[in-house]
Amino acid sequence: MALSTPLIRPATCAIFLSVSTLMGCKKEKTEPATLPGRWQLVLEHSINTDASTGQALVEQHQPGTAGDYLEISASTFQEYRGNQLYFTAPYTYTNSTISMQGTTPRTDLSREVRELTSQKLVLHYQLPAVVNNQKVTIEATYSR
Repeated sequence: MALSTPLIRPATCAIFLSVSTLMGCKKEKTEPATLPGRWQLVLEHSINTDASTGQALVEQHQPGTAGDYLEISASTFQEYRGNQLYFTAPYTYTNSTISMQGTTPRTDLSREVRELTSQKLVLHYQLPAVVNNQKVTIEATYSR
């Protein structure tokens, strides 16, 4: 029995240290994530694909500027580009989807919410128009 005691002590110490370390860690409070507010564009990743074949043609990573942001109220979604209102639409937010319809012409402006925290919003969507047989898919990252 005396031979096994030294082998047990290091294992016991390791377990004790692990448990005490875990107990000593504070769990950070997570703030509830809300969609309404002002969101500053940090980065826009876009991919142009051939509408017929699906082949990727151009991929870009564009940083946002001070004039690129979203103003989201409880019922209205407004997107600004270069401090100019790009579009505004009423929206609903259900199951990770911001559903919106443009009125002139009637187009689907919906976005999928890939991530929403108190400080970060990631939206994924496809531009509604196909130009020169190209579809554009965007993933935009915003911060508060």
